[in-house]
Amino acid sequence: MAKKLTAKIYMVGSTAGVEVEIKDKEKFLEELKKLSSKNDFYMHSDEDGEIAINTSLIQAIEFNDSDDKRGAGLVSSD
Repeated sequence: MAKKLTAKIYMVGSTAGVEVEIKDKEKFLEELKKLSSKNDFYMHSDEDGEIAINTSLIQAIEFNDSDDKRGAGLVSSD
């Protein structure tokens, strides 16, 4: 069975994170980098609804697989 990979996105000034399920960590990070360089929003839809994240306000991203092993994340350079 394939492992479930989630990314928990922490925004500047917040201790709560937005958790999204992703398929590929590298593609996810590339998409966020491109959106960030354009000062654009990351859009995510799932069974709970839809969310738009201002990529310029992302502080950190925590990755976690279904085995509860945390991976390295992306930290804002601001």
